[in-house]
Order: sequence, then structure tokens, then C-alpha cells
Amino acid sequence: MDASGNLGDLNKTSSGAARGGAKVFDVRTAMALSRHSRFDRVAFCVAYAVIALLVLPWQASAAWVAVIVAWEWLLAPPMDPILLTLPEDQAAAAYAGLNLIGSVIYHAVPLLSLASGTPIGIGIGVTWITGSALNAFVYANASRALLLATLAPAGATALIGPWLAYGFSWAAATIPLVIGLSSFAARRLSLDHDALLAELTNRRFAFTDLERKLSIAVEASGDGMFEVDLPAGQLHVNANWVAMLGYEAGEIGPVLDWRDFLHPDDTVLVRRGYASHFQGVIPHTSAELRLRRKDGGYKWVLSRARLIERAPDGRPLRMVGTTIDISARKALELELEAARDAAEKANQAKNVFVANMSHEIRTPLNGVIGVAGALARTGMERTQREMVELIQSSGQMLDRMLSDILDQAKIEAGDFQLQIAPFDLRREIEAAAALMRARAEDNGLKFRVEYAPEADGWFAGDAVRLRQIISNLASNAVKFTQKGEVAVRVSASEAASGAPVSLRIEVADTGIGFDADAAERLFGRFVQADGSISRRFGGTGLGLAICKTLSELMGGEISARSRPEHGSTFTVILPLPRAEPPRTAARLDHEPAGQDGMAALSRARILLAEDHPTNQRVVQLILEPVGVRLMIVDDGLQAVEAFKPGLFDLILMDMQMPVMDGLAATRAIRELERASGVRPTPIVMFSANAMDEHLAMAAAAGADHHIAKPITPERLLAGVEAALAQSAGEDLDEAEDLSEAV
Repeated sequence: MDASGNLGDLNKTSSGAARGGAKVFDVRTAMALSRHSRFDRVAFCVAYAVIALLVLPWQASAAWVAVIVAWEWLLAPPMDPILLTLPEDQAAAAYAGLNLIGSVIYHAVPLLSLASGTPIGIGIGVTWITGSALNAFVYANASRALLLATLAPAGATALIGPWLAYGFSWAAATIPLVIGLSSFAARRLSLDHDALLAELTNRRFAFTDLERKLSIAVEASGDGMFEVDLPAGQLHVNANWVAMLGYEAGEIGPVLDWRDFLHPDDTVLVRRGYASHFQGVIPHTSAELRLRRKDGGYKWVLSRARLIERAPDGRPLRMVGTTIDISARKALELELEAARDAAEKANQAKNVFVANMSHEIRTPLNGVIGVAGALARTGMERTQREMVELIQSSGQMLDRMLSDILDQAKIEAGDFQLQIAPFDLRREIEAAAALMRARAEDNGLKFRVEYAPEADGWFAGDAVRLRQIISNLASNAVKFTQKGEVAVRVSASEAASGAPVSLRIEVADTGIGFDADAAERLFGRFVQADGSISRRFGGTGLGLAICKTLSELMGGEISARSRPEHGSTFTVILPLPRAEPPRTAARLDHEPAGQDGMAALSRARILLAEDHPTNQRVVQLILEPVGVRLMIVDDGLQAVEAFKPGLFDLILMDMQMPVMDGLAATRAIRELERASGVRPTPIVMFSANAMDEHLAMAAAAGADHHIAKPITPERLLAGVEAALAQSAGEDLDEAEDLSEAV
């Protein structure tokens, strides 16, 4: 061991004085550390003295301990103040000389033990000298003079002791050699120790630097930091956390119960997050919660925390985390939520307004279109017919614009639903084209439909919306074409077995066309090629936007290509699966009634429930000339009272009426039929309420069909005839079933 009495933990003062640099020896610190370890050194020497009694007289061991005690407490201490008065380099040299004397004293018993020549003595000496060398290399290499002062007595003891025991012999030479090898190993160990100390020092400085930077960053960010002692429920926080809640420094004690600051409604949220984190479900907790401020109010914060310590039995002990002030963001979120709620209410009010205005506008429009249609079926002079046709075309334009606006409102509200059913594609294409053919011919245009054979057959889809797309595109083509032709071309590409057929519909014209810039924005709402178009040709600019939405809802797409003054081509591609024709193909497409249909109408007994006198007269003017026996009532209650099983072939029921509306009246009639056990009478809901939810409500009440206002003679007659035809078809099916049963 070190004999100077001053080595101890000497290099703790200097091993990392400079980060990763050379060691610096400080005499004052070395003296302080030597005094601190004085008792340990003396106790160690006493233990060796006791062991040395095995080879030495007790007087020698006792004298050695007495001299060491005198050196440590009587002789060396007075020298320390004198050394401190010297310059630094002189003090270091004097301190090395003082340690040389102490080292000589400490090596006295090891020397006598080696000189005894006994195995135990040699073991005592070798152990002491090796330990002393290791101690010197580890703790005294900051000063070369001090290192030599402590190693010199050890080296002399290693040489002199064996010589005294064995004289000049191999044994006397072997023992110093073994001690030298042990000392060399101690030197290597000390180098490793120095490297480890340097690495630890560097890491300590790096950690300290990182901790400083993190502390600066946290302070600069304004975020609060906290540490929770979970078993005790205690909370330790930094200055930012305190300031975040409106407290001054020192107002909150160092140990708090974290639950005292938490909003009662957020306690369960925090506990649930902690439990998930403790179970390893989530890597850390993260919760938006409210903390109580000094003024009693609450502040929204984002709190994140992580468990950093567990007990040996796995119990969570300690968590650390950060708290970020999100009160401004929360206030903005609340404002946005309030704005969203207001917008939703406004949108609902708009939908109600649109639905109500639809009903109110369609009622007088029904009178205009219906009366004009009825008047057109009478004999008139050429000038009178032109005026009636003008009234009809204007009413149809208003009807078209109103339908576009309603469709757009349904699309924006997310209430738009497709009605999927089997339909004959060629028939639907021809029906849509027929509406535009007359207008085209009136404008001196050729109108043709080219239909590829592979597109023949029945498909599953929304036939009404398909006709709407084709009608919109054909109507635009006729509107913007002054000479030439409009062509509708239909083709299909067969897909793999079971896959939908790719249906391609092109509507081409030789009209005014448009440029590439207009093509990019043409499918937007209220957009036309340019401002002059809307003034010159009219329209809402909604038709193409609705076509695009309908195409996408059907899983397809729509595109356009054109050049100014060279016409345009609009292409719709839709994936439609093929379908089997229905068993009874009742004519529900509202085509004009044929001879058989007219004959059926001439014998029909129809009950009309309609509160508006204009609409009553319109229906009367359309149906009575074809032989319909019509009974008119003013509200739903009168319709229920007038109804008798088997008395009427058909009921036309308005949806909105005073006293009892059409839905309630329909339910009441169906209940009467069920109570009487009679076959249901066809009920056609006759209303301006034509949105999808209204159709669903009518069907749920028990209505069979729906005819939307405003009506034309063709539409009303076709709708009534279709309902009667379907009822007749059901009678035929029942008769066939009865015949088979018999």
C-alpha cells in the first residue's frame, strides 16, 4: 500500500480537471484528501502488523504501528501549512519528499517480512509491494516526482529484502522479478483505470452540457417540467410549470399532490393513460387536460410523461414529463367548433328553405306547365300554338333549373342516393334522346343516336340519373350548336366474367366549342365557358357539375374535348354490371301511354287528394278528356273518408296538405285495407317534394309510385298508366299462382 499517508484518493482532485486532457496535480487538495483517508490507512497497517506476527517478533510490529501513528498524527500534519506557503512547483517537490519519508516508514515491516525468508513473510512482502505499486500508479501519476517518491521505497524493499534472506542467489533474483512483473501488470491496470476515468469524465461533462442545453431549451420554450413520486403522490415542478398556472416563484412548495391541480373531470383520463403506459400498451402518456390556476380557473395543457423507475417487484415509482400550454389552441378549436355548428345549422336551414321553396315554386309552376300542356292538346291557330309552346318551353326551363338547384343541394348535404335497379339500356338512351330530338329539329339540327350492338341488354344502375346525364349533355349540345348536328354514340367494352361492363357514352356537337382553359373549369358549379355564354344562352351552370358528380357516384368519370368553333365532345365512362330483366316489366319509365294504356285510362276511377285549386284544375284538364272518372278532395282526411275498398282504381295523393297530410292519409288507407283484408289500391304520391328522403318517406307510408310536380300531360298520363299497368300485372300474377295451385 501507499506509505506516504497522502496518496489516498489523490487523483480524484486531478484526473478530469481538464475535459479529456492531462492530469493536473494540486497540493492543497491532495493534503485534504490525505487527511480524509488517514484513519483507513492506519487501520490497514494494523491489520498487516497482526499478520506479520507470524514471522516477526511482536515488538517489531508494535513499533512499526507506533511509528506510523506518530507520523500520521504528530510529524506529518505540522508540515502541511509550511508546504502551502511555498510556490506551487516547490510545494509539489517538497510534498514528494515528505511522501518519500512516509513511504520508507510504511515499507519497514514488508522489508523485515521479506528478509525472514519464510513463505508467509515473502507473501506479506510481495502483497504489500504490489499493492503499493498499484496505488502509486493509480493515484500518484499526476506528479512524476510524487510517483518516484512512492515507488522508490517499494523497489528498494523488493531488492533488499530477498538479498537479506537468501544472499546472492537465484531465489533472491526471482522474487524481485516476480514483484516487477506484478508491478508492470499494475501499471497496465492503472492505464486502463486512467482511460476509464477519462471516458467517465468526458461523459460526465457531455451529460452536464446536455443537461444544461436541455434546461435552457425548456426554459426558453416556456414548457413546464414535472416529476411524480407515484407511491407518495408527490409532484416536483420547475419554474415554468409554476408560472404557467399564474403563481410567483416560491408560492408553491417543492412537494405537492398532483391531484390537487387536476380538473375532476380529467382524473379518469389521466389514470387510464397511466395504466396503459404502466402495462406497456403505449410508450408514454399523452393527454389534453385542465390544470387549476391560481385564480381558480383552469388552463388547457398537453401533458406527456414517461415512467423512469420501477421497484424490484415491478411497481411504478417515478415519472417525469412536460406540460405545454395549449389554451390558445383550445380556444381556437372551440371557436371553430362553434363556427362549424353554426355552419351546420345554416346548412340545415338552407336545406329546409330549398325544400320549402321547391314545394312553393313547383305548385304555381305545375299550373303553368300543366295548363299549357293541356291547352296544347286542343285545337288552336298557329299563332296561339306558338304562344303555348313558348309557355311550355319557358316552364320546362324553369323546371330544369329548379331540378338542378335541388340536386346540387342534395349533393352538398350528402343526402344524394342512387336507386339501383335493372333497366334496358337502349330504351333509356332512346328515352333521354327523344326529349332533345324535337328541340334539335326545331333548331334545324340533325340529331342522331348511334348504338353499338355490344351495348344492348339489361344493366343494373340508376336509370333516372343516367337519363339525367345524357339529357344534360344533349341539352347543352343543342343549346350551343347553331348549325350542323348533335350525335349521341353509345358503346361498351366487355370485361372479364362477372366484372362490370365499361359503358362509353359520347355526346358530340358541331357548336361553338371552347378552349383548353375553359375545359379545366367547366365541371365546376355555376361555371360556363365565359360570362357572355350565360347571357347569350342562359342556364345556371350547374348541369355539368351535376353530371360530373353523378358519374363519380356511379364509379365512372366524365371528360370533355373541344376547340373553339369546331364543336365539342363530352365522354362519360361508367362501369355497369349486366342484369336479368325483371319478371314483370311494368312500364314505369313514364313514357307516353299507348292505345292499350289510353283504353285503361278511359275506364279508370281515380281519387285526387290535392289542396291547391290550380293543381286540382290542372289534373282535371289532363285526365278528364281521356275518360278518367275523377273525384277530388281537399285534404288527406277527406281522402280517407272518401276511400272505400274497390271503389277506386288509383289514388293520387299530394304529400303536403292541411288537416291531414298525404303520408298520414296513405298510412290510414293502408290500415283500412289490412283490416278489411282487401287487395291494396295503387297510391301515387303526387307532390313537389321530390328529394330522396321524401321518396323514402312516401314508400314507408305505403305509396307505390311518385310523380314529381310540376307535371306535363305526358308525364302525368304515363305515370298513371304505369301504376295501373303494374297493378294489372300483379293481378295477372296472382291469377296464375291461383291456377297453378288448383
